[in-house]
Amino acid sequence: MRVVFRSRPPRHALFTASLLCAASPIATAAAATGQGKNSTHPATVSHSAQPAKKAPRTRVAAKADPEAITVTSSRTRRFHQMANTVNTLSGRQLEQFHIVSPKEIAAFVPGVTAVNAVSGSTPIFSIRGIGLDDYIGTNMGGIGIYQDGVFAPYPVLYNGQMYDVQTVSVEKGPQGFEYGRSTTGGSINVESVKPSSKFGGFLNWGYSSYNTNTGKGAINVPITDHIFNRFSFSYIKGDGWQHDINTHKLYGAQDILGLRNQTRFDLDDRSSLLLNIHYTRDRGTPMSPQDTNADQMNNVPVGTYGVGPNARNNAVNVGSNRASRDENGGGVGLNFTRRFDWGTFTSATGIDFYRRSNYDNYDGESVNVGDYHWNDTYIVQSHDMHLRTTIADRLHLTVGVFESYDKINGAYTSYRSYLLDSPNGTLTDHFVQQNLSTGLYVNTVTNIVKGLDFIAGGRLSYDERGFHGGTHDDGGVLTGVPGSSLSYLNSNHTYERWTGKVGLRYTIVPGTLVYGTISNGYKAGSYFAGPVSSPSALDYVRPENLIAYEVGAKTSLFHDKVILEGSLFDYEYHNRQTLFVAEMPGNITSLSLGPIPRARTRGGELSGTLHNLVPNLDLNGSFAYLDGRSISSVNNIAGLPLLSNVDAHSALPFAPRFSWSAYARYGINVTRDYRATVQVNYTWKDNMLVALGDPNGQTSKISSMGMRLEVGPKTGKWTAAVYVDNMLNKHGNTYSYTGSDNSRVQYLQTPRWVGCDLRYNF
Repeated sequence: MRVVFRSRPPRHALFTASLLCAASPIATAAAATGQGKNSTHPATVSHSAQPAKKAPRTRVAAKADPEAITVTSSRTRRFHQMANTVNTLSGRQLEQFHIVSPKEIAAFVPGVTAVNAVSGSTPIFSIRGIGLDDYIGTNMGGIGIYQDGVFAPYPVLYNGQMYDVQTVSVEKGPQGFEYGRSTTGGSINVESVKPSSKFGGFLNWGYSSYNTNTGKGAINVPITDHIFNRFSFSYIKGDGWQHDINTHKLYGAQDILGLRNQTRFDLDDRSSLLLNIHYTRDRGTPMSPQDTNADQMNNVPVGTYGVGPNARNNAVNVGSNRASRDENGGGVGLNFTRRFDWGTFTSATGIDFYRRSNYDNYDGESVNVGDYHWNDTYIVQSHDMHLRTTIADRLHLTVGVFESYDKINGAYTSYRSYLLDSPNGTLTDHFVQQNLSTGLYVNTVTNIVKGLDFIAGGRLSYDERGFHGGTHDDGGVLTGVPGSSLSYLNSNHTYERWTGKVGLRYTIVPGTLVYGTISNGYKAGSYFAGPVSSPSALDYVRPENLIAYEVGAKTSLFHDKVILEGSLFDYEYHNRQTLFVAEMPGNITSLSLGPIPRARTRGGELSGTLHNLVPNLDLNGSFAYLDGRSISSVNNIAGLPLLSNVDAHSALPFAPRFSWSAYARYGINVTRDYRATVQVNYTWKDNMLVALGDPNGQTSKISSMGMRLEVGPKTGKWTAAVYVDNMLNKHGNTYSYTGSDNSRVQYLQTPRWVGCDLRYNF
């Protein structure tokens, strides 16, 4: 059987089709985009999705080398004028902070958390406490992830993309009024460096701890006067840093390959077409968590099943379990733009395929208490197009349409032979999940009087979600019949929702503004696709809704040498989706997805940048405060009792109370022709819950200090650097939970990491 969506399109889908037809004459060609440029002072900048009034004349910042990623000062100024918070990291910063995976950006963005649940292929993101703490990998979080303008709905699609990047921007608060999918928490946009008309490129080689070799590079080739191509790659290969206490095998090894080719076609002086073909592959050895009290619970010597409470930070006990990873996927993106005298039309289309077959030592023990085999294939397609225009120099209008479709075919197996006292104690969820999403959106910024703008936006969203499948008792341990069904669901749900945004922005003097907004966000309903013994644990969880209030202020002084910004926000949730630990039939403890009827998050953020106020010195600091609370109490989900009840006013998952980060960079002229740069950075996040109803589901306080020394000619032809991450060798608990036998399982920080980089620009 399969899930079949209704063939008659809903009324707003017909409206979507009519809008597409109306826009098609406009989309006959696309405008030249050129290579993006970032500032030589990669400061964290806030902006919002509303367009600026009028862009000033572009003044390009000086750059030291042909491949340096710079931002025009006009673009920086435009970001600063926006009426909500967006933090950005430049490609240069990603190199300086040694960020090689998407989840690592959270350490340097206030109010953002990201952890790897299970073996590492399922990163969980949250912005201001909003996300979706589901380790299964079939659910979309409360934030939208975009790679080169194309929506990436599932965590597995975030891997292997952090190379040759121009900028990463994190937009906070409900989104979907100017592009993309409706979200409750915000969006993360990863933009790669685009092809340009100048021949050039770079090669980068690095060597670091645990015999890790890193090779990266890009080459930009103008093929004709109107066709330009950029090919980039990244390959990371290294030994594992974790050590099995009994078998002496290594875990946490890296073997990651990423390839991307972009071709830009300038159709005329107003239009361009960008073709993006990409591929990623991961064959590393997964990290394993530690089980600290399994031996004590089972009355066996320490080290028999787990590692014990006083184990070294790199000690694991995997035994003969076949922990492994085999992931690969790729896709095609097609973006085109056309500029008119009165506006700009943009279209972004993409299709991606991904397959993974991972064995995860989920329980951290050398026996099969609750190990998992993730075996699934994904197909994801999305299309977004919008028109931006300005009317009478007073009204800035954006109108667009978004559509996406995705399908997952999976078989998730839980190995529980030890727990169920049978060699054939396995449970497998065979399922097919399909999702269809469409949206019509409009956003306006109207100048009322000098300095005062009124912001208004609206969106109609429509989602269909279907799930067909269930869990089988493979060995017949629970039912006595091998292959019999334990749980089954054949369900299809549709949902329509209007969301909106209103606000005011007042520019006190040029470079200084205050703003206030009220918006509401919406996230589609979800299914839990884990191998569970209860049918109710698979059931549909209703959509999540959010009302967000935010006020903020920003100022930029002395030609952007001093940038200060801050915001206060208050979020009210209805039916917040989150993970709970529940008791299942068969005396099995398992996670499942459920709702909190009402919850609330309040907080604030403050950040500041000093660029070259003292010659050759850059300083940046950011601070975030979160108070996330469940207003409603919860003692069961779908009738299943929780391992630990959730009381009213309990803390919410992935909402650390305090977090902050800072960095300092100082440049020194070593000789007339050579320059050295010293960088020190520090990040800190408070402890936080990772699942409700779980007495073990809480992280420790996480801190990390890094240093980097870089030297090279002032021309930027080459650079050489040495660095150390987690210099103090902290061993904080980054993710912990209760295992299937009620023991405590935890992941720890990656240890101190020392390395060197050599880069040559041509």
